[in-house]
Amino acid sequence: MTMIYKTQKPDLAKRTVPPSMVSSGVVIALRPRQRLGLARGSEQVFVVRSGMVYLEAMPQATSRQILDLYYPGDVIKEQSIPQIPGANLIAVQTGEVVRLNAQRLQALVEGDPDARRFLDNAMAHQYPRRLAHLAMLGALTGEERVASLLMELALRVGEAGPDRARTFDIPLSRTEMADYLSLNADTLSRIMSKLRQTGVLGATGRGRGYAPHFDALCRITPLAETITALHVNRPA
Repeated sequence: MTMIYKTQKPDLAKRTVPPSMVSSGVVIALRPRQRLGLARGSEQVFVVRSGMVYLEAMPQATSRQILDLYYPGDVIKEQSIPQIPGANLIAVQTGEVVRLNAQRLQALVEGDPDARRFLDNAMAHQYPRRLAHLAMLGALTGEERVASLLMELALRVGEAGPDRARTFDIPLSRTEMADYLSLNADTLSRIMSKLRQTGVLGATGRGRGYAPHFDALCRITPLAETITALHVNRPA
């Protein structure tokens, strides 16, 4: 049986931060690789308006792990981040976040149905994504992990082309991708080379990906249907 994966562009309007939430907080313009300060016991909340942010940790001084990726519309509660050594929020690219106090956010959502709906929707969809990522790290091969991430990026920040091709940004560096997928950077490079040699990925410029036949990329990962459900047209 041939599986066809829908590749329509995610509905960005459903991830637009409500104006009341923006006006209640502080808008921070982000530079690539800028750190967002974390403080123990803090009640800060960050809402991603544009760009991408990740959560990193360094359990050991010589090893970094990227634990989570945050896209526009995602909500990051500092209280939910465990006290892991080296925990930092890092901007992947130019973008914006809204910083709010947790108590102020709670008061806002109690009186604003749109803000409540936005917050509930964001939190309800981020948790399944974390579980899917854990399943990917625990059960998939290196090639399947890489295909899973590329598929996610293609759905989140990509554009559909003719004949089911798809072009997408790859804002993460090679090292960041490896740290997110728990792979050695050299192993990641070999997998990417193989995907290009077999035609799953086509030639593009730096920081861009191109899947001439998106279904071929989807077929590599056993989590293709899960990734599609998590990253395409979230319900409002």
